Amino acid sequence: PYHIWANDPPTPTWWNGTLENHLSNNWQKWTAMNPRATYQTQRRNIDGWFIDILPDFNQNDPEVEKYLIQNSLWWLEMNGFDAIRMDTLPHVPRSFWEKWGGAIKREYPNVNILGELYDGDPALISYFQTGRRGHDGIDTNIDTLYDFALFYPIRNAFAQGKSIREISQIFSKDWLYPNSEVLTTFLGVHDMPRFMNESGATAEGLKLAQTLIMTSRGTPLLYYGDELAMRGGGDPDNRRDFPGGFPGDTRNAFTNSGRTAEEKDVWNHLALLGKLRHELEPLRNGKSLDLLDEEQQMTYARITENQAVLMIFNNDTKAANVQFDVSMIKQFPTNGNLSDKLGKLPDIKIQNGKIKFSMPARTAGVLTLK
Repeated sequence: PYHIWANDPPTPTWWNGTLENHLSNNWQKWTAMNPRATYQTQRRNIDGWFIDILPDFNQNDPEVEKYLIQNSLWWLEMNGFDAIRMDTLPHVPRSFWEKWGGAIKREYPNVNILGELYDGDPALISYFQTGRRGHDGIDTNIDTLYDFALFYPIRNAFAQGKSIREISQIFSKDWLYPNSEVLTTFLGVHDMPRFMNESGATAEGLKLAQTLIMTSRGTPLLYYGDELAMRGGGDPDNRRDFPGGFPGDTRNAFTNSGRTAEEKDVWNHLALLGKLRHELEPLRNGKSLDLLDEEQQMTYARITENQAVLMIFNNDTKAANVQFDVSMIKQFPTNGNLSDKLGKLPDIKIQNGKIKFSMPARTAGVLTLK
């Protein structure tokens, strides 16, 4: 509201309304994909001002459209960025995203566009991913989006102790996306309280959540501080300084000696997951296959032509007997042994194409052929 253009815009129709006379956003994001919605139904979501003070660009003004496209191209050209993180997709006309994204891709075809759509509905998120035209005839040219649909059940299961089955249910909706393999998975970002601020959150739960996003489909995004189990509530508490990065800090968590025992535990676990993701090609590019879907236990495989990796989770507070079939995975023998790359489980036997063992409470395993 303090920018000079707020009171003196370049054109009379630069903003949707004026400081004195404008709509307030109602955040009804679903109207953006509603085939029954009229412009009047969508208008407050598209044209409304953020918290009633931030002017809203009128992307239907040709000069605004041109300015925003040229501004993005200028930043890419001058700085050589390889990606753009674009905010609040559903509060802007989809017709603009098609033009803006198309212009970016024509000039910089290898630039990756990550869009933010803060909603847990995979139908709405998928509607904004490139690769398919919506019922409005528009392809947004947005490569990938934050996987908010997966974020919520991850928090529910691993922080609050709710059923892990919610995660499997979200994975079952991957068919909605033009390409679910490139979704950006995450445990938290700057707009929300941190994982460790959730009621019931523990370092063990955080490590389970980290194991999931580092071994499942998608591209994991790691928010600074989560490698230390950092706490933090709503804005701005969720953006605390990383200890050791600023003058006057009493310790330096960039060094092993500057971390607490809990921080070392989480840091080392995440570092190991990063190492495994680098070494095991199925964790990056493998096909996903769900093998077990229980109230608090889940198993899936990531499979490439020559290798398979099993991920097993027990989110319960007590040990659980786990049994499932792997005979359909040709990369595994009918009888053999699997070892846990995380070092939490003993060797697991495959007998006649089946696996059966007792799994400790609140544990995950990443299993490969021994």
